[in-house]
Amino acid sequence: RNSRRSCTHNHRRGGNPLTITYDMPAADYHKIEALSASGAKMLLRSAAHYIASKQEQREPSAAMQLGTLVHSMVLEPDTVGRLYAAAPKFDRRTTEGKARAAEFEAASGGKTVVDMDTFQKAQRMADAVRQHPVASKLFVGGHAEVTLQWEQYGVPCKARLDYWHPDHEIVDLKTAQDASPEGFAKAVGNFRYHIQAAHYLEGVSHSHVTGPFKFVVVESEAPFAVAVYTLSIGSLSAGRMWLPVAADAFRLTQGGAGN
Repeated sequence: RNSRRSCTHNHRRGGNPLTITYDMPAADYHKIEALSASGAKMLLRSAAHYIASKQEQREPSAAMQLGTLVHSMVLEPDTVGRLYAAAPKFDRRTTEGKARAAEFEAASGGKTVVDMDTFQKAQRMADAVRQHPVASKLFVGGHAEVTLQWEQYGVPCKARLDYWHPDHEIVDLKTAQDASPEGFAKAVGNFRYHIQAAHYLEGVSHSHVTGPFKFVVVESEAPFAVAVYTLSIGSLSAGRMWLPVAADAFRLTQGGAGN
């Protein structure tokens, strides 16, 4: 349970209003029925894939679990002890090991249980970000986990920014196997990061002067290399071109063009 209080502000800058909410629990954000960057990317694959992703609650993969934990450690370190429990190694091949693991999970009080190796790896990755001379400064003086809601292309939209310096820049934290320029360029194409960046910047533009969108990328294996990237204007323009297409597809999934 998130005990923090959400703080909501409404802004307008020459267009549709933008609602900005600080400290909204992630579960509440996911309940908002609106077009997100991840939803846009899924819709551009197909409406069927989007609908299936909404209907099927899939268990997070090991990589996703690691990424979420690193996010918490970097963006909201004060929440880690409340949200996660690091489990010692249990030999789950034995009856005793299975029983001890079950006891640990039952005693965790609803926390997300992660194995100790994953927890310690996430700590090292978070430390690498905090020790990086450029990346470390990007997560200071702004706001973490900021929820935006606005209307665009005739549909409700939403975004959850990893870190935001209003009127300055948006910072997004990524975990990756390869943080090199070549590796990140491949990731932009594979995961359509340019669409995500364009979606976030469009939302912010409804009330604030838009600054750069920066990606902080940390590798998931030693030496846990860290790099900072800013997408080119061309990449952002290419991403922006897909947003009305995704909005049209989203409108159809909500019951037709007339809704």
